[in-house]
Amino acid sequence: MFFRRDTTKPILITFLMNTISIRSTLVLSILGALAISLLIIVENSKEFQKQANYEEKIQAAQLNKKCMIYLKNTFFANEIAIDNINDPNETGIIGQQFSEITSGRGSLPVKLSTANPNFAAMIVTQLKEAGLKKGDGVAVCVTGSFPALNIATCAAIETMGLQPIFITSVTSSSWGANSPAFTWLDMHKSLYDAKLISFMPVASSIGGNEDLGRTLSKEGRDLATAAIERNELHYINSGTLEGNITERMKIFENGTSKVKMFINVGGGIASLGSNNNADVLPSGLRTSAKINELPDHRGVVYEMVRKDIPILNLLHINRLMERYDLPRDPVPLPKIGEGSLYKTFRYDLTVVVAATSVFLSLILGVMYYDKKQNQLGTQIIKKNETI
Repeated sequence: MFFRRDTTKPILITFLMNTISIRSTLVLSILGALAISLLIIVENSKEFQKQANYEEKIQAAQLNKKCMIYLKNTFFANEIAIDNINDPNETGIIGQQFSEITSGRGSLPVKLSTANPNFAAMIVTQLKEAGLKKGDGVAVCVTGSFPALNIATCAAIETMGLQPIFITSVTSSSWGANSPAFTWLDMHKSLYDAKLISFMPVASSIGGNEDLGRTLSKEGRDLATAAIERNELHYINSGTLEGNITERMKIFENGTSKVKMFINVGGGIASLGSNNNADVLPSGLRTSAKINELPDHRGVVYEMVRKDIPILNLLHINRLMERYDLPRDPVPLPKIGEGSLYKTFRYDLTVVVAATSVFLSLILGVMYYDKKQNQLGTQIIKKNETI
């Protein structure tokens, strides 16, 4: 009497069932190497794909840069030296810390960040998201605090062929367009005369406290008024903040184009109505803002929300930079076309699905054979009797 081994199973299958195990170092090594190989294949399958409205974003950023270079070469060419400490990219667009028309404190890193020409692409992105198209009317309020962001806004409007009704104020927070001899009004007029921008502001106030420059000296108010006069703009000066807000709304309502969006750049008190409104109004595009979201029911933004007009609020710049992957205080300035505003990585889904299927199939196969091997260990070997 003796045991006879069952030889009905093919030798190869028997070998696999005895060898393949999820606990096998060899199997785990092979699976690991395969996983790395498939990962490399998947990573090599991805490619940059252009974001929507890529060409218009590029054009807007290029115009933005062209305007900045023009101002630098025109107004700072005869300067002994641009302040390369507070303006390390030597744009010339960064103003003084204090001057006669400085309305308050401003953040130098934020002002430096807005000199990035790709801010124009960021604005195009939001205008497109709102559904604006060529010929649409937009109401715009800016201050002198963010001249680079003002230029980016103008470049985006110009590139998209929008019809702006543009109202500004003279004063600026520190590091903005706060040179009495070269205010934002002078910058805009210079770009208009050079045919880089096809539109001019239709009116201007002094700006600052109560939109009347009340925190300025008399000399500062006189210098601001002189800037309005030399640029031949309508002077908004009703004597009260409420009156200046009302006058702005009348200008917008009587414009040649129906307003389909309100764009606010900076923290102008007439635009926002109050510091409370400025604090709670989110940055960027708001297509469905509600008046109950604004604690103080005044300001151009309040009136626009009341009319169900979308808002593009270019304030709280740090939040916008984070949202649109724009660098803070970059040195040197980024190249046009850099960043996720223009391009994004996309994977080849066919390759991803194939690689995933192959790897999962192999894992399931190993688990299957591992289970078979464990079942073999529980089988009872029968005795075969022979005479």
